[in-house]
Amino acid sequence: MKFIVANTKGGVGKSTTATQLLVPYLYEKLNDRVNLIELDDENLDSKSFANSEILKAEQIKVASGDLEGNLIEKVLGYNDFVMDIGGNKTTTIVLNKIDELGLIDTLDAIFIPLTDGEQDAINAYKTYRLIKDFNPNIKTFFVLSRVDENMDLELQFIDFFGDLKGRINGKKGIIEQIAENDRNVLKMTNSDVIKYSRLFATTAYEISKFDVKALQEKQKEYIRNKDNEKAIKVTYRIQIVKKAQRYYQNILKPAFAKIDEVI
Repeated sequence: MKFIVANTKGGVGKSTTATQLLVPYLYEKLNDRVNLIELDDENLDSKSFANSEILKAEQIKVASGDLEGNLIEKVLGYNDFVMDIGGNKTTTIVLNKIDELGLIDTLDAIFIPLTDGEQDAINAYKTYRLIKDFNPNIKTFFVLSRVDENMDLELQFIDFFGDLKGRINGKKGIIEQIAENDRNVLKMTNSDVIKYSRLFATTAYEISKFDVKALQEKQKEYIRNKDNEKAIKVTYRIQIVKKAQRYYQNILKPAFAKIDEVI
C-alpha cells in the first residue's frame, strides 16, 4: 500500500502520523521494514528514529532540482511506502508534481492530520480538496492530533466537527463540506510516550514490544543489590513501556482496524 501524509499547514502532526501510526500499521501487514519517504527541506524528522527496526527512512530534498526523478523512482519503485510531505508550499509542490507525472492514481490513501485550531481545520479541507481534484477515488482519513482525553472530542475539535449539540454557537464544522464516505476520522492522543520514543530513537510501537518481565527482573536485582541508580532508571523504563503498551491497545489498534475497514 502507498500512503501519503499531508496538510498545507505545518506543525499539525504529519511526522507523528507517518512514523507512529502508519509505519507500524504497514509493518504489521508486511512483517518487514517499511519505506518512509520524507519530503521536507526544513524538518528531517525521520532522523529521530535511527534505532528503529521497522522503518527505512529516506529524505528527498524538494528544492534539489531532481524532485521529478526522485518521485518517479520512489512512487513506482516501491510497492509499499509512507510518504511524509512537509507543510506550506511543499505540500502543493509535491502533490502537483505527483499529479503532473501521472502517478496520483497509484496512491492508496491520504492521511490529513490536524490539531484543534481553526486554521488547522481550514487547511485540512484545502488539502482534501487539492488531492480530491487530482484523484477523486483516493481513500481519505483525517487524523486528529494531540487529542486531550480529558476533553469532549467534538468540543476540542469544534472547528472541524462543528457545534453539533448547540452548546456554544451552533456553528457548522468543516466536516460538513467533506463527502460522507471520506469522513474517516482517526485520533492520536497527546501521550508522553511519543516524546519518550524519540529519546529511544525508535517508535512507540516498538517500545510497546519491549520485554516488561525482563525489565522487572532487572528491577528486583538492582533493588536487592541496593544499586539505586540503576533501579531508578529501570523503573522509569518499565513505566514508559507500560504507557506504550496502553497506547498500542487504546490508540493504534483501533486506528489499524479503521484503516482496514476503509481500505
